[in-house]
Amino acid sequence: MNYGYQNELDFVNLFNEKKLNELDNNSQLFLYELFDNNIENDEPIVSWKNKMVQKTDIFIKYKNIVKNISLKCGNSNSMHHEQIQEFERYLANIGIPYRIINIYLNYHYGYKRNEDGRRDYSKILSSDEYKSFYQKEINIFNKEIDKTKIIIDMIDRFIIRGRNSDYDIDALVCGTTNNYVWILKYDIYDLILSKRNIGYTSPHIACMTIGPKKRDINQNSIYRNERYIVCVRWNFIKESIIEFKQSQGLDGNSAHKKTSHKTS
Repeated sequence: MNYGYQNELDFVNLFNEKKLNELDNNSQLFLYELFDNNIENDEPIVSWKNKMVQKTDIFIKYKNIVKNISLKCGNSNSMHHEQIQEFERYLANIGIPYRIINIYLNYHYGYKRNEDGRRDYSKILSSDEYKSFYQKEINIFNKEIDKTKIIIDMIDRFIIRGRNSDYDIDALVCGTTNNYVWILKYDIYDLILSKRNIGYTSPHIACMTIGPKKRDINQNSIYRNERYIVCVRWNFIKESIIEFKQSQGLDGNSAHKKTSHKTS
């Protein structure tokens, strides 16, 4: 069982069949925020794992209200995966010109190019090597997608809704059951838009980098198929959430303003 899957089960076990006052203080604060303070000790919470592979990992239900939760547990988090051909079509559908899409494709596959601009399929460059040759092209790609409308559309695709759901997540939780922070849906947009001026040298959308899941430079990996998968990563996500909340005058360990809640 992989670590992420176990973490999902741990969170289900944390909340399922528990009343509010049976939870630790951080979890109580989370639920107050998640249910907009409309939660008491009168009924147990119900939680279960999503059986579908979607952005929502677990559900948390209080009375007749169900909330969709996305869980992340590390510092270098993969937020989204999709096949390179599908990502290419997506970029075209949101109006990115093909010459710009081609810049990303060149970076993704990582082939060195000859003087006439043709790819040399015998030479795959590492990410750092590729950037040493073609950084100006990557900068053009980054500038093209650094538009508010595109960023919001990508946030929806990479984090909020994904490609195979009609429902949005209500909160993104980062950490493990004994040490986690969270951020609600609409704050995610504000957080990521506030990071749009990060000077990453890789293809990126604000604080999230875009690239192949694995480059397979020597072309002998047992995971060769992962070379054809686009991976969107958000490094130091937990720190980003804490920093954003503190900038908004919120408690860095929760999404709540610094008030105390008493349970009976």
